[in-house]
Amino acid sequence: MIRVYKVLMANRLNRFSLTTPHSQPFFGRWVYGLALLLWALVATTGLAEAGMVIDISKGGQEPLPIALPHFINLNAQGNVKKISNSSDDMGRRVASVVMADLERSGLFKPLDEKAYLQKPDDLWKQGPHYRNWRLIGAEALVSGAVREKGGQLFVDFYLYDVYGGALVGKGKRFTAPLRDWRHVAHRVADEIYTRLTGESGYFTSRISFVAEKGDLKWLALMDQDGENRVDLTKGQSLVLTPRFSPNGEHLFFVSYEKGPPRIYRWDLYTGKRVLQGDYPGLNSAPSWSPDGNRMALTLTKDGNAEIYIKDLRTGDLTRLTHNNGIDTSPSWSPDGRKLVFNSNRSGSPQLYVMDANGQNVKRITFDGPYNAAPAWSPRGDYIAYVRGGSRRFRIAVTDPEGQKNHILTDSWMDESPSWAPNGRVILFSRQVGSQTQLYTIDLTGHNERLLKLEKKISGSDPSWSPLIQ
Repeated sequence: MIRVYKVLMANRLNRFSLTTPHSQPFFGRWVYGLALLLWALVATTGLAEAGMVIDISKGGQEPLPIALPHFINLNAQGNVKKISNSSDDMGRRVASVVMADLERSGLFKPLDEKAYLQKPDDLWKQGPHYRNWRLIGAEALVSGAVREKGGQLFVDFYLYDVYGGALVGKGKRFTAPLRDWRHVAHRVADEIYTRLTGESGYFTSRISFVAEKGDLKWLALMDQDGENRVDLTKGQSLVLTPRFSPNGEHLFFVSYEKGPPRIYRWDLYTGKRVLQGDYPGLNSAPSWSPDGNRMALTLTKDGNAEIYIKDLRTGDLTRLTHNNGIDTSPSWSPDGRKLVFNSNRSGSPQLYVMDANGQNVKRITFDGPYNAAPAWSPRGDYIAYVRGGSRRFRIAVTDPEGQKNHILTDSWMDESPSWAPNGRVILFSRQVGSQTQLYTIDLTGHNERLLKLEKKISGSDPSWSPLIQ
């Protein structure tokens, strides 16, 4: 039987516990009780091999062996369709994206298709021959099929627990226009991830960033795996700090097209741009409130860099900080009640947390001479930031009280952390030679991955979108 573990939110880095039957994706109440009893037996006998375990609270563990045969292609009548041209093999293309997503998470190890002892069409028609899959070491198994009809793509899949000899959840179908086949594949990967970890996936999301090539810098958008890049601006003026709205439909960004930096809001569906920050002096560091109705930003209109909140519905502007130091880079807590920001009021850049009305300011970083660029996790349990010292800048995390600090990366110039929508992975930029590249790393500090861009294109100031349905 598959056992899924989930870390307690308050102690995700160092403790874990079984999920409750309400949050567990495929245990019923009686199964949960049985699993709890089995876990007690395992703990006392040391028989960790009694089942398949995905412990998402610890980095560096062995990834889960998963078999993911290519999805079969069906005709309009639901019969298996022979494919003569590999470019028409939509089933294989979908499965390859699903496999790449799961492998990149670091939690799954897709097995080599050459080792499979059951063909995909037989698997789809007859169901798994579990013994054959156990022989090659698979612990989870995916069977899928694709069908094209009227410009639409229909993708069905089943997920199996090989050692338990049973389905994990129910079969599921996703449908989308044929041109969005990659999006459908990401949704399948998210569903598998969720069923086997108990947490939301993050593959059906996008990344906005500042692209650079030669003397040009422009705003770009792409899928979380680096595919489907779209260039939003033409590189004729400097752009900075794109930030996704909570619904993923808009972007804040800073542009120098009119001279001094100004903040714009971009509607990604209509292409409409609206000027949102046009105050005297510098307008910078925009941040969406969780409800999408307010913007925190930094202005120098009163002479010093201070943090303000603008109501996007009424245009009302409220000043939050009143200090001689530089206050900047605000980031909202997911409940909208607090903000973390960067200030040098103590003599060096450090992180502070305050209520959303500017009250109860509290410093939370004390290690190192430079702590900046905070980003509050979508879960609220951690804040990612850049820690500087000894001529190195690395990505770190702390809890909102500043009690648990962990450095995640080990390079010399890592910047601009941004969270995946499930709060488990952090996206950031890294200076590598003459280029700036985008990387991801797990919250535990493991599974660091380069996000490949087109050759000679640099990427900086990334922002990760929420899930896109």
